[in-house]
Amino acid sequence: MEGNLMSKHIYVICLLLFLLCSICFADQTTYTLENDVWTIQIASKSLEIIAKPNGQTPIQIAAPQENLGEITDVKQIKDGISWELPKRGISVSFQLSDNSLSISFVSNSTGDFTWPIVSYTPTIQGYVLPLFEGSYVPADDLEWQTFLVERSPMNTTEGLSMTFWGLDCGDYTLTYILTNPFNNELAFEKNNDGLIIRLSHQFTRNWKKKTYGLVIRLGNASPVEPAKQYRQWLIDQGEFVSMKEKVRATPEAEKLLGAAHIYLWGDGVSVKMIENFAENGFDRLWLGLDSWTDGFQHPQAIAKAKELGYLIAPYDSYHSIHHPNEPDTWETAQFDLELYETGAIVKANGTKEKGFNKKGYKLSPIAARPYVEKRVNGIMSILPFNSWFVDCDAYGEVFDDYSELHPATQLDDVNARMDRIAWIRDKYKAVVGSEGGVAYSASTIHFAHGMMTPVIGWDDPDLKDKSSPYYLGRYWPPDGPEVFIKQVQLKPKYFRFYYDPQFRVPLYQTVFHDSVAATHQWGYASLKFKDQVDTVALLELLYNVPPLYHINLKEFEKHKKWMKAYYDFFSPLHRITGLQPMTDFSWLTSDRMVQRTVFGDVVEMIANFSFTDYEYQGTVVPKRSILAKWYKTGETKVFTPMSQ
Repeated sequence: MEGNLMSKHIYVICLLLFLLCSICFADQTTYTLENDVWTIQIASKSLEIIAKPNGQTPIQIAAPQENLGEITDVKQIKDGISWELPKRGISVSFQLSDNSLSISFVSNSTGDFTWPIVSYTPTIQGYVLPLFEGSYVPADDLEWQTFLVERSPMNTTEGLSMTFWGLDCGDYTLTYILTNPFNNELAFEKNNDGLIIRLSHQFTRNWKKKTYGLVIRLGNASPVEPAKQYRQWLIDQGEFVSMKEKVRATPEAEKLLGAAHIYLWGDGVSVKMIENFAENGFDRLWLGLDSWTDGFQHPQAIAKAKELGYLIAPYDSYHSIHHPNEPDTWETAQFDLELYETGAIVKANGTKEKGFNKKGYKLSPIAARPYVEKRVNGIMSILPFNSWFVDCDAYGEVFDDYSELHPATQLDDVNARMDRIAWIRDKYKAVVGSEGGVAYSASTIHFAHGMMTPVIGWDDPDLKDKSSPYYLGRYWPPDGPEVFIKQVQLKPKYFRFYYDPQFRVPLYQTVFHDSVAATHQWGYASLKFKDQVDTVALLELLYNVPPLYHINLKEFEKHKKWMKAYYDFFSPLHRITGLQPMTDFSWLTSDRMVQRTVFGDVVEMIANFSFTDYEYQGTVVPKRSILAKWYKTGETKVFTPMSQ
């Protein structure tokens, strides 16, 4: 009897152990995809992914998640696998091809879904982030961690200049590319171990097919490798358009090669100013007006600029719409009462999106289209500009519109914005540009203002307080607003994140150098921060991007010596490199203060940001200087900025 009882106990224990093991096995079912490059292990219920690159240290590329529920309908195909998550109403699939793992999520309902979560592991040495031009964030940098957390979550079309991020894993990199750039938020968190990255997608009711996904690519060890992977992905998708192609379609765009960008103020919009540029040896310029009204008042200046071979453009915008009787308005926001009442973008809750500075409403690009054509046709019939600048359209702020009159997804919104810029470009053979220059706009625009330096400290009271040493200045006087022309000190807290060369990497230029001529946002031009002029010049030349200035007759006299010295070095280079891809970037010293870029098989640039001389292949690069070296001839040339 005791034996029977013991047998029953053993049976029960074994049964419990079996059930426990079954549960554990169910929780930890792992599917493996592998090829000659790497092995991918996917935990089915938690969506944890471990990557094992051949001959390299394994890494967790997606942390495990809870509450995803059971999986059903598992299907394995060659190099791929898929299954259902019934609890979440989502289908998930994985496909492995060479160095790429593609992941797709399709939902049958609205709601938010988070994946991946990328937790810190000791393998991660740094983060490669397309914040404006590009940032390299060391994994152990607490100041950067705080900076990123304070700005979380960020919309991936507005917060990132390109929809990817990268991990520096020492001997290799991982690049996370978002295949659907819309309705995503990227959040940064930190714990005792380090930084956590969390991507969330919102499946909205206005998309018929509700899907998002990523391509995760294994790459070489380089701080710009993620950008190279993203560029190749764009090319593979047929979404990359080179400047050579753009020049063939719009021949005037060739004038961007070697051109400095200048906004004209007051008496700068004059024949005298235009002739002054030419007399001082500036043969290629992009000139921007504060408004088309300046052009109407000075048509001879527009004609003279074109006669001398310059590009000249008015400022235009279709971002906000104001009531016709609004007392504190601006000309670009004025249309008519009918559009004001019917053209606003409508949120999912039925309320209208407030306009810039909470004034008026944000204007639907679909509703605005007839007004775009009416405005541009009217201006061009009087003043045939050869360039056009449309504010905000390439900034990345896009919307879902739930209006019954002009419904739109964020993709529809982007398409409408790019279509109107393309219409101006194609109808008038005009050289077109916009603020920012984020990835979705790059195939359409020729130039972008806001990639080298973005808007800084928009909500910082010190930058708006007249008693502060960092006050940016008034929007006055009209002929030379201080906010653009006055030189000030950079508030020290911003140096690390926006100017310090140790943390800057040319990601946008690696992707789009031979597609878009990208420079600074107009509020933060090349000479704005007097303590950063040298650093900005070295960065511009290292990346081979145009400078941007605010000029009237007085300001030109003040700065022309500097501008001409810079122009004489930059312009001949950019006329060649503007059609070349940036093919390499590297740090030449352990402190990352000496850096090298390469443009095609034409030229390499060595920038010495340090305060000691550096010898490169037998040539001395003086402190705070840059060396250009041409491959075919071996010719070298050094430029040392003159502090302002």
